[in-house]
Amino acid sequence: MLQVAVQDRGSIFRPYLLPPEVPKDRVQLLKHAFSETLKDSEFLSDAKKSNLNMDPVAGDELEKIISNLFRLEPAFGSKLNEILR
Repeated sequence: MLQVAVQDRGSIFRPYLLPPEVPKDRVQLLKHAFSETLKDSEFLSDAKKSNLNMDPVAGDELEKIISNLFRLEPAFGSKLNEILR
């Protein structure tokens, strides 16, 4: 429950999403571009100057976290929802 409620929930605080019909090659291109941006020294310098907290989660890991959320048993999801309110 802690994994889903705390760790996973914090990882998907500001996700970037695409609709399901986007071609897979375009999704991969965007994932790569986003990943490279997060390695760019000028971008990171600007982020630091702006006091932005940069702790990105890779797209593949984010997909795994979201998939796991959809696999929760309904009773577990209801209990988790009660706790997080």
